[in-house]
Amino acid sequence: MSRGKQMLRKLGHAVREVAKEGAEESARAYYFNVYDRGFNEAAQTCLGVLSDATEELLARMKSGNLSKQEQALYARLTELTAEMDERLRNACQKEPTGDALPQPSGARSGQPTRLS
Repeated sequence: MSRGKQMLRKLGHAVREVAKEGAEESARAYYFNVYDRGFNEAAQTCLGVLSDATEELLARMKSGNLSKQEQALYARLTELTAEMDERLRNACQKEPTGDALPQPSGARSGQPTRLS
């Protein structure tokens, strides 16, 4: 094989590798974007359930129809809402690991899940 053909072959291989890596990086970025949106929606759902229960008790408290047991429940729900909010914020700030999440289809095993 002539030197020119060898160089063209190497160049073609390098271009394919760069294109493949770019496609894999785009797939990972898309996957984590979807993951982040799903996490946020789930977090809002969890906090919404607690908030709805708390607001219902608060409305009853304002009308003066809340028993001592319900007042204790209101206080506990308020504490749980704050604790859950803090934990969700901390969990959202941590970067998921490759072990914790499936890789997008087409990704090679042993490769990093997310590029830095």
